[in-house]
Amino acid sequence: MRKRRERDLSRIGWLDYVLMAIGSCLAVFSAAMSISEPVIGYFSVALVIIGTLTSYTIRIQTLRSPIIRWDWALYAIAVICSIYYAGALNALMPESGFPREIAAAGWLSWMLILGSFATWQDSTLLFQAIPALALFGLVGCYDTYRFVTFNFFAFLICLATLFARAHSRQMLQQAANSGYFTRGLAPGTPIPSVETTPGLALELRKGPWRWVAGPEWALLSALAVVLLSLLGAPIIRQSVSGVAGMVALTPPPIKNQPSATASGASGQLSSVGIGRGPNHNLNRPVLEAKLDQIRYLREQSFQSYTGHGWRNDTSRLGTTPDEATPNDDAFYEMKRNKEFQFQISLLQNLKVIPLPAEAVEPTADNVGLLSFKDGTFEQSSDLPAGTVVRGKGLEIDPSVKPTKAVVAPELKKLLDTSGISPRVAQLALDVTKGAKNDYEKARLIEAEISKRILYNLDADPTPSDKDAVEYALFESHEGYCDLFASAMVIMARAVGIPARYVNGYLPDIRRIESNGSYVVTDLDYHAWAELIYKDAGWVVFDPTTSARFKEGEGLGDAGKPPPIYKRAVFQIPVAAVFIAALGFLFVRLYYRWQSKKPLQNPRSEAERSYLAFVKVLERTSGKRRMVGQTADEFLAIVAPSLNECFEQAAMLNERFAEQLFGPNAVSSEAVLKMREDIVKFGQSIREMEKRRARSKPE
Repeated sequence: MRKRRERDLSRIGWLDYVLMAIGSCLAVFSAAMSISEPVIGYFSVALVIIGTLTSYTIRIQTLRSPIIRWDWALYAIAVICSIYYAGALNALMPESGFPREIAAAGWLSWMLILGSFATWQDSTLLFQAIPALALFGLVGCYDTYRFVTFNFFAFLICLATLFARAHSRQMLQQAANSGYFTRGLAPGTPIPSVETTPGLALELRKGPWRWVAGPEWALLSALAVVLLSLLGAPIIRQSVSGVAGMVALTPPPIKNQPSATASGASGQLSSVGIGRGPNHNLNRPVLEAKLDQIRYLREQSFQSYTGHGWRNDTSRLGTTPDEATPNDDAFYEMKRNKEFQFQISLLQNLKVIPLPAEAVEPTADNVGLLSFKDGTFEQSSDLPAGTVVRGKGLEIDPSVKPTKAVVAPELKKLLDTSGISPRVAQLALDVTKGAKNDYEKARLIEAEISKRILYNLDADPTPSDKDAVEYALFESHEGYCDLFASAMVIMARAVGIPARYVNGYLPDIRRIESNGSYVVTDLDYHAWAELIYKDAGWVVFDPTTSARFKEGEGLGDAGKPPPIYKRAVFQIPVAAVFIAALGFLFVRLYYRWQSKKPLQNPRSEAERSYLAFVKVLERTSGKRRMVGQTADEFLAIVAPSLNECFEQAAMLNERFAEQLFGPNAVSSEAVLKMREDIVKFGQSIREMEKRRARSKPE
């Protein structure tokens, strides 16, 4: 039975890479979960694991090659690329990556991902802790992921253990340089290499340094820090709560929008992005709407266009009671209207309540809702699933035909054209030439947008340096509802019609229950434009409904994920594996080239070849060659494990002794022949072990 091999810290091993990978994975996953995007977390974790495996493979293959010393250069290139190409790399992530508000989380994650491919020495292994700590600091400040504390504690434990192991190897190098391992040997004996000489750590612990702190103490220290933090943090938090409350941090926008749960949890959003790339929501029920007909369920409106999204500039009613609002004008204009009843039953916990326009004093199980100046409603805390919201709504009488837009001082923001591209504005003017009234202008604009843009849920994201609407209208010619609605709003403003961007839900007739209620899911999340007209109030314009659809990527396919080969979560790991394979092939070709060219220092290469021979003997016998042990002594110790391969080993051992300690100079040809014989010896050992395994009784 093979003797269990003692643990050795002489060189970097698989455990060091596991510790580094766990710490990096915890950091990138916590960053993704801080914006409620687990798919970004899984994507990043997969790439870190691939990178770690690649680095470990390169480390094993190039242990005795000077190429391993250049990992710092590759790591520096990875850091520079992570920052310089931050936008492009962020767009490669699922769900278009991290929002702009926390763009640093994106390039820090990529720094960990790309850096994991170039960690071949202790210095680069430990450097991975820097972007990881920065990520944890970012997530901790925003406090949007409750498990980050536990992830950070686990990271600390991994980092402390890895640091202690690296420190032990540094001490070994210092001991070797001081002559500790060559004491008592002949003068001029070469200093053993820490990286290529196994057993040095075990030898060191036999001497006066045996009481020095090692990884075990580091692990215990890290656990003690974690325990003290868990016990002391509540006390510290209570002590500084008065001061901490004076500092306000704006949390990052929770992603996964559109998402009923996400929006409900976070309340009214201050901004929303558009043209952010493929949109494939889950078919998750959000609410059940009992309506007299299909109606748009307004959730929130936005007024200010930014080129890549919209900002919400409204505030709650009551702050300035005498100030007129766009919604006041809309109600005032609806002189001839009729009432309808509605009932919304929540199937998810929601804070912002999607309601049909124009809702009048809705109640949620006898609870009044907070009203906003844009005609939307929410509660101060989440309304639980099962809550029923009832009320009545007002709609314009069908006999009213809107023609002229409302122009009033309070509608100034809805006429703002400061962020509109001149190309888009000119298109609006060209399209509406000859229109008889403002209503006809809007319909012409709506038709032009539907004609120009193909509805495609799998559309690529808008480049960061492009205006989203201009890009969709004149270059990509594809997108989904957010771009259609945005184009409608800003083109209407260009011809003098007040308009706003609205999001919410549009029920699907295919999901109607027997009792007449519509089951509204995440698939029904939608965006549209609302324009204000005399005698009519808000009028919905939705270019999406009459647009052409790309086959397989229309409204009804929103819940169907794109083919696996089209997903970044698949494409990027495949590309990483391909690059890793190319790197591995390069290393193999490099070694083959090195093996055929004349050796610059044959004696040094002979010593390295002997260490490779010793490694085969150690692996076969489970015993280590001690420092100062002669080649013959070590061969005699491992002989019982070699069986029929002993004669082959003895011949190799004799030739090494002749080359390394004989009177003649070592030749390049002899070293190259020894390398080939060592490979053959390793093959013989593997065949012997296979025969042993087959001959064992079951």
